[in-house]
Amino acid sequence: MVVDILLRTLGDLRDPRILMRLFIPLAAGIVLVSLLGYGLFGLVLTSDWLQQSPMMIELHQWLDSAQQSVQSIPIIGALLVWLISAVVTVTAGVLSVLIGSYLVLLFAMLVAGFMTETLVKVVHERHYAGLEYHGHGSMWGMIGKLALYGLGLLLLLIITLPILFVPLLNVVWFWWLGFLFFRYSMVLDVGSVILPQEMFEREKPLTNWTPTLVLMVFYLLSMLPLMGLFAPMLAVIALAHYFFERLTAEQQGGA
Repeated sequence: MVVDILLRTLGDLRDPRILMRLFIPLAAGIVLVSLLGYGLFGLVLTSDWLQQSPMMIELHQWLDSAQQSVQSIPIIGALLVWLISAVVTVTAGVLSVLIGSYLVLLFAMLVAGFMTETLVKVVHERHYAGLEYHGHGSMWGMIGKLALYGLGLLLLLIITLPILFVPLLNVVWFWWLGFLFFRYSMVLDVGSVILPQEMFEREKPLTNWTPTLVLMVFYLLSMLPLMGLFAPMLAVIALAHYFFERLTAEQQGGA
């Protein structure tokens, strides 16, 4: 079913109404998002207020001390320093790309949020014209849920802060937290438009693997340069297909 949903999503790109909605935010946001997502983050990392802060000074002192201790190890000391430096450099580069990509993705998710109902309507007209659907909830209720979930993930990030100092593991953990927020927000956004409350509660768990795997594909896609601008709207289309299929099965089963 995952492959079928992805193929249907790609097929819908032939519709001019969907193509227009895909490229409008690209034209409006490409310069702004690139500057905010990559340029601003790089500026922050190299700014004097960060580099000269007491925390960064103590960190540099600790790193220098650790480097000298490792180098003092006979025979393999220099090799260990080189390996550790290489791992840290690669990890820092990957984290920088991830954070920049997250900012791009957040902007695109905000734009997609204003287009969800129209995208769902296009998918409905193309494939499920005879199906009735009624969503639930309100915009402010959805914003409140997203805020609470985001604060919960932020608290989890703070609690697990030591993980961010473990090379490679920090990349995986940071990526996973980002995916959790992406999945939650996409499912909540599209599900509240299509599904009644009771059915939505059954479909939203993370262990519902079909939407989870579909959204993971688009989340991975968002890590590529500029593709983050398209990923949320593609995710809306894919979820619309999934929820309409589930709603069709629900209504036929109850008939």
